[in-house]
Amino acid sequence: MINLPLNINNFSFLDKLKICKFILNDKNRWTQGNQVKNFEKKFSEYAGSKYAVFVSSGSTANELIAQYVKDTCGSRNIVVLPSTTWQTSCSPWIKNGFKPHFIDISLEDFSIDKQKLLSFVKSFKDEIACIFPTSLIGFTPDMDFYKMLESEYGVKIMFDNCENTFGKYENKNISSFFTSSTSTYFGHQIQSVEGGFIFTNSEDEYKYFLINRNHGMVRSLDAYNLKAENFENKLVDPLFDFYSLGSNYRNTDLNAFIGQLDFERVDVYEKSRDKFYSILKSKLNKSKFLLPEGRIKSKDCAFCFPIIFKDSNDRNLDMAKRLCNELGIEYRPIISGFLGYQTCYKKYFDSSINYKNSLKLHHDGFYIGLYHKMDLNLAKKFIKQLNKI
Repeated sequence: MINLPLNINNFSFLDKLKICKFILNDKNRWTQGNQVKNFEKKFSEYAGSKYAVFVSSGSTANELIAQYVKDTCGSRNIVVLPSTTWQTSCSPWIKNGFKPHFIDISLEDFSIDKQKLLSFVKSFKDEIACIFPTSLIGFTPDMDFYKMLESEYGVKIMFDNCENTFGKYENKNISSFFTSSTSTYFGHQIQSVEGGFIFTNSEDEYKYFLINRNHGMVRSLDAYNLKAENFENKLVDPLFDFYSLGSNYRNTDLNAFIGQLDFERVDVYEKSRDKFYSILKSKLNKSKFLLPEGRIKSKDCAFCFPIIFKDSNDRNLDMAKRLCNELGIEYRPIISGFLGYQTCYKKYFDSSINYKNSLKLHHDGFYIGLYHKMDLNLAKKFIKQLNKI
């Protein structure tokens, strides 16, 4: 029996009635339409980004970002990625022909190690098409550092914030700094059942994402009252004028309507996650367990609560997982663990490099859920018993 799941269905009985009413109203379309545009407007305003594009998942958001870089990067072919992240933070780049270069993470914030990244950028800046860090499990990277890389070395920075919808840096949502993705999947911080967003401040990128989201079709811009002069082909019918090798990454008005119901509670989710994470962090024995300390300029909003032993010992990890099973607490490894161990990524890793921090998370860590209605007493009981291991 699961007493503390990774997440719960956020929707109340009243929400479900509203969804039923939406479905039963013959005037409402279910496919992409005005609800999608409304959801995009609300999310762009919340994130502080000029534009937002609602797509079918956080993974397809990453796919569209990778496609854009492929079509605009010229001869540059390296994409820099963290050695611990979600699988589909990396696979779109490889499938689009980029050469991945993986760099170990930092235990300071679980993002790419800054010194190792800076060293690589200094040597290969003219070959780097994009640096694509991850805000892993809701911890916020040093955005000043990435702004410096972009301005001083001319490298393109984009972000995977699929697990960090609420994170802030200098009191601004982190998706406002660079072109970024986030996820509204059922298990994430805002739920639309399935879904994801791209945030951008570039009108050129925005137009590209809208076109490529809808099969590469130029008339995708019409619904957003955007000019299409640079994309139109006078030799074909404008109803089926395909500018690029796009695909169908659209989401639906039904999912957008559901997402907007959940979005109304965004302040509740932010405050409760912050409160619960702080409580559990205060209970955890700091001499035994590792947690990022955060920065003065950043405000993390954790996606989950990580359990990472400082001392490597398989017995300790097994005992902690057994305790989870006894208490009915659902858990997961920390995303991919070390990606270099994964079957589909082994060939992309340099065996001579020591990815010690990714290996640390892989061998000595896992996470439990963190959400606004979690059983805090059970979580505190778990932490109390965990500290005795």
